[in-house]
Parts: sequence; structure tokens; C-alpha cells
Amino acid sequence: MATRDIITAMPIPGLQRPFTKYDMKESTATYNGLPRIQAEMHVDMDRIKELVEIIARHGQLGKFCFHLVHRHDHIANDTVRLESDLGVVPGKWNKATSIDSLDLQGIHGAVFKFIPEQNQLVPFEFAEGPSPISASDVNDKFVQEFTGYLVENNLTDTFALEVVHPAEAGQPNECTAEVEVDKFGTVVLPKSMVNAKEFLPTGWPGILQPSEAEPPPGQTWAKKVDESHKVFINKPVGAAGELVDELVRQGIIKV
Repeated sequence: MATRDIITAMPIPGLQRPFTKYDMKESTATYNGLPRIQAEMHVDMDRIKELVEIIARHGQLGKFCFHLVHRHDHIANDTVRLESDLGVVPGKWNKATSIDSLDLQGIHGAVFKFIPEQNQLVPFEFAEGPSPISASDVNDKFVQEFTGYLVENNLTDTFALEVVHPAEAGQPNECTAEVEVDKFGTVVLPKSMVNAKEFLPTGWPGILQPSEAEPPPGQTWAKKVDESHKVFINKPVGAAGELVDELVRQGIIKV
């Protein structure tokens, strides 16, 4: 119970207090210390069900979800992973971004890892713009139970707390797929747009249906785009449109 009591007294960076440069540097170290995503990462469905039940019991569905703890390529020490809208198609581009270039008031935490030694939720991925969650939306009892469950079941290195980003008007509200693009971060798109052989679930819950026995994933990783699990682009890419055009040309996505 001590861990749960302490966490309520420590404001969550970016949700209950403003970000600092120290938060950014801690984020980089946290991200680089995560296990690299791999095809063999599978989790116990009973744990997923229990975490979904915790979210639902506290009325947090549509506000918070949870994320399979992983990283992609290491990022430089003066950068963080920042997600921005692709613009040209429904989806996001998540890439290493210089800390010095950031307006800390113009970004928000997207995924938070609980660090038991600090009794703290630490953001390790960010997104542009204001958070869809306000400080008043943060239910301390939910945070206590969620993080306490992770600690008690040795799951702090398996699951992270994630902020739900509702689909924008006119965009499909469906499970997404994350595609790794060598040297250019990752692209997150509606799963129906991605040509991949297999998908590894990485986020829960998706859209819950009463008839389903198991909570569906809301996010996946396109784990077999090819045998390397990556897309390689051997030319400069600047704007999001150039990246999307190349992914279409290679047959990775369909528009």
C-alpha cells in the first residue's frame, strides 16, 4: 500500500504539472532502457482482462489504456520520441526529436512507465499539441490501483499507462498498426491501410464489444513487413508526404 499512497502525492509530469527539461532527459534514458520490440513478445490474456477491468471500474475507458512496454531503435541523448500528425493520410509519425527544439508547453505525454524505485510515472513518448486528458481527468484512485497491480504482479516492465487519443472527425476509429521505418522512426496508421504478414498486439483495449470474450487490441506492431520487420528507404525524406509516398511505392501501405 505504501507505493500506492506515495504515487498520489507525486504529480504526473505533463498531466498534473508542467514538463521540465529534466523530464525530457529522464524520458530519453527511460526509453533507451526499454526492451526492443520483437516478434516473441506475448502477454497473458488474463492480465490484460484484469487491467481492462481496472480501467472500466474507475470510469477511465476512453481516457486511459495500456501499452506493451517496448522501444524501437535507440535515440540520441538529446532527443525524445515525439508523435505528430501525418496530415496527408490518417495516422501519426513518431520520431526522435531534438529536446532543444521543443516547446514544452506545446507537447504532452502519451505513454508513461511506472518506475517503482521512484514511485513515479515517467513519460517516455510524447505527442504534439495539448493532452486530450486534463489534470482534473486524472483519477488518483485509478492510478493507485493500476500502478499497484503492475507492482504486485511484476508487470512494470511489461505494461505502461497510455493516454487515449480519440480518432479525429472523419478518420477511421479502428485498430492501428505501427510500421518501423529505418532511420525515420515509426508510422502509426489504421491497420486496414497496412500490408503486413502478421501483427503483434501492443495496446489495449480496442473498441469493446459485449459479444467478445477477450478485450481486442487497439494497437498492433506490423511485425512482418519483411523478414527484417523494418522498411528501408535509401533516399532523403523530409516532409510526411514524402514518407507516405515512399511507403505506398514500396507496397507497405495502401491509400
